[in-house]
Amino acid sequence: MILLTVVNFKVYSQTCTIVCPQNILVMADSTKEGAVVNFPKAVTTGECGTVTYTPAAGTFFRIGAHTVTATTTSGQKCSFTVTVTDNESPKLSPVKLSVSKLWPANNRMKKVALYYTTSDNAEEVQTSVAVTSNDPSSTDYQVLNNHLLRLRASRLPDGSPRIYSITVTSADVAGNLTKRTTSIAVSNTMVAIPLAEKKNPPIEIGGNN
Repeated sequence: MILLTVVNFKVYSQTCTIVCPQNILVMADSTKEGAVVNFPKAVTTGECGTVTYTPAAGTFFRIGAHTVTATTTSGQKCSFTVTVTDNESPKLSPVKLSVSKLWPANNRMKKVALYYTTSDNAEEVQTSVAVTSNDPSSTDYQVLNNHLLRLRASRLPDGSPRIYSITVTSADVAGNLTKRTTSIAVSNTMVAIPLAEKKNPPIEIGGNN
């Protein structure tokens, strides 16, 4: 007795063609280091069978460029690029100083610590610190690191308070920036105030300064 096994199979046409969608550009989801991306399907003609995508639609794509490959059951392939951009600036807390004023005015260099925190959806942040003063001819300050300065406790030549402006800048790898600025004066009565919170230059009040 002879048993015959019948196998059903489908022969796909060699004329199958597949055309992928155009490259896709999307922004990262808020507070995320990427985005969930749903893309349009590839267009096929002929007997191509099922089209699978690697990675699949609805996948979380990290910031950067990613190649998506579409493959038919009959073996034809095409590809396109999904690029996720980072348009979200880093988060930077208000900048606080270890002292609120530089006093006495003894012409000595004094250490001032900076306290702040920074974060980003892509988790890569570079921070820089810049110092200026209301005496453009003077460079009596040193940035030891991003959290420590040395400032000279000296008045201006006319005896008025020297005011240092300290700006912290956080930047992510995509070039997005966040800045915060605070100030500190060589004075016994003027205290450090974030510049964003005041509209006018500080005015020294009465008393021993």
